[in-house]
Amino acid sequence: MHVSPNLRVGRAFAALALAVSIPTFAQAAGTTSTWSISGTMGNPPVETIGPVCVLTRVGNAMSGSCRGAAGTGPVTNGVVSGSRVTFRWNRTATSGLQQNGVLTFAGTLASTDLIRGTWTDSYRPGIVGTWIGQRHR
Repeated sequence: MHVSPNLRVGRAFAALALAVSIPTFAQAAGTTSTWSISGTMGNPPVETIGPVCVLTRVGNAMSGSCRGAAGTGPVTNGVVSGSRVTFRWNRTATSGLQQNGVLTFAGTLASTDLIRGTWTDSYRPGIVGTWIGQRHR
């Protein structure tokens, strides 16, 4: 079967356009950006979170801080690999209703402004929650 050169070039451009359009954290976050996190754990929910996180990316490393009603603290061990994002929030409780803990997040960029994934809390071992991160514009 003969494929015309124009068709081959068209397919190549289509593949390039698709590769460029796949979101990455670098496209979504730039150097530093602010994200609102919303998460629940358990059914029925045993924990909900809603911090605002300021995240900075340098190469494949990510760091920053999160602050919310449940606590405040640094973001550590952040790694960005394509559209996959993982990080830990070392939460220090700011009220007697919460506990100190390390919250571990893993997610995938669904668009340039949205991350979806799962999270765990060292205070509640064995339970996995879901979260969404929405970038502030």
